[in-house]
Amino acid sequence: MNMNKKLLKETQPVVYKTLSNALTKDHLAHAYLFEGDKSAPKKETALLFAQSLVCQHKDEDGFACQECDACKRIEHGEAIDYKWIDGTKNRIKKNDVLKIQELFETTSAEIEDRRIYVLEGFDDATVDASNSLLKFLEEPAPGIFGILIADEKSNILPTIQSRCQWIHFRPASRMDVVNKLIEKCDQDTAQMLANSGYTYNKACELLEYEEFSIIRQAAKDYVKNMGSMNEIFSLQSEVFIAKGSLMKKEWIRLWIQWVLYELKKDGNNLSLAKRVKIQTILVEAMDILRRPVDLALFLDKIYFDIKKVVKSLN
Repeated sequence: MNMNKKLLKETQPVVYKTLSNALTKDHLAHAYLFEGDKSAPKKETALLFAQSLVCQHKDEDGFACQECDACKRIEHGEAIDYKWIDGTKNRIKKNDVLKIQELFETTSAEIEDRRIYVLEGFDDATVDASNSLLKFLEEPAPGIFGILIADEKSNILPTIQSRCQWIHFRPASRMDVVNKLIEKCDQDTAQMLANSGYTYNKACELLEYEEFSIIRQAAKDYVKNMGSMNEIFSLQSEVFIAKGSLMKKEWIRLWIQWVLYELKKDGNNLSLAKRVKIQTILVEAMDILRRPVDLALFLDKIYFDIKKVVKSLN
């Protein structure tokens, strides 16, 4: 989804001005680190910036038109000299970085002699991937531009940080996100998405999927019957089915966030102590989900760990 440039200028004025100056004055760094709270529109801005590096119809602030053929090819990942690696689904590994290097060594540039790579979720990349990227950054080739996207700057090697221009994004106002989302969904859904740190653009993207409403209802039903084996069986056989369309990290993450939201909202008459224990299980699960994991076993552990807490006497 394309970035709303007006919204970016209003909500991230420093980011907007910094990137605008770089584009209009052609003072471009060979690598950028887009860092900040997960609620900030780092991903959408990275797409806009990548488009702006190749667009022939920029606006007065140097940003892409987002409508021309070059912009559309970037948006859909079809440009030959453009590579986006999503490390939020699977950790970025050394081989991912080596493939980028190989691609840019063997491919002739098709647009303005500029080659662009985006590494999303680089703060969770493997050590080998970081070391490999560091070597790539130490001897930057002309016309190659990198954009690293991270929630936690501290998780990135200082030597990599020093070779990138740091672009800090401030957290999005949750109330602003809620107010804008109410035009797209109900108050409860808007509140949950904003509280979970989704950007407006990402939330709108999720709302377009049929799977979203399935996940929402599954989470609401589960919170009402956390200690029920029937509810666990329902999730296993009807929602998170092995090799099913919902057995993906993005949907599992959304389900966990919905459960957390519902739990905090009413708690299903559980004691405060039990709610805290269940919240701890879910928060820790969110962290584990960032790593390679067998999703079916991962979910089963959550179900039964929570069931044990619900059924406990204390």
